[in-house]
Amino acid sequence: MIATCSCSCAPSIRFSLRVTPDYGLRISDQQWVGNYGAVLSDTTHFTFAHLRQNTLGIATRANWTASPTLSLQLYTQPFVSTGVFSRHRELRDPRAVRYDDRLAPFTQGAPLRDFSFKQFNSNAVVRWEYRPGSTLFVVWQQGRLRDSTGDGGFEVVRDYRDLFRAHPDNTLLVKLSYWLKP
Repeated sequence: MIATCSCSCAPSIRFSLRVTPDYGLRISDQQWVGNYGAVLSDTTHFTFAHLRQNTLGIATRANWTASPTLSLQLYTQPFVSTGVFSRHRELRDPRAVRYDDRLAPFTQGAPLRDFSFKQFNSNAVVRWEYRPGSTLFVVWQQGRLRDSTGDGGFEVVRDYRDLFRAHPDNTLLVKLSYWLKP
């Protein structure tokens, strides 16, 4: 199940805003987990599990034109995806007629590890045309990433709070172009 909607507004010809939330719920009874044992031998265990994964992202774009020569553009996208595993099983008979006969409970090997992946990306761009054909761009980018195993339960407030506690990676770029007249 995936739900997406978009909301746009332009209260003036100088300003526009677009917010696009995106939510997805994925439930899979056949999520591959890993292979355990000696590879390509009779002791290899091909394991699967039931996975419940929630994903939420909110993309936001804002554009403001102060004048024909000066503008500001903003883009942000926080993103959270969490997964909870259950019913760890191994492949028993892939050709069995009944689905339930294809898998058997897996009781040895590595335990299932729930996951939580959080990422934030943003850009801010200022464009100034200081003379016809000559432009200065100043760009600031920020990225945050938090990836963990353990509690994969989906809690929007906690997950977004944790995302913004992650250490940011900031980048500042400056581009200057000058038009030479012949």
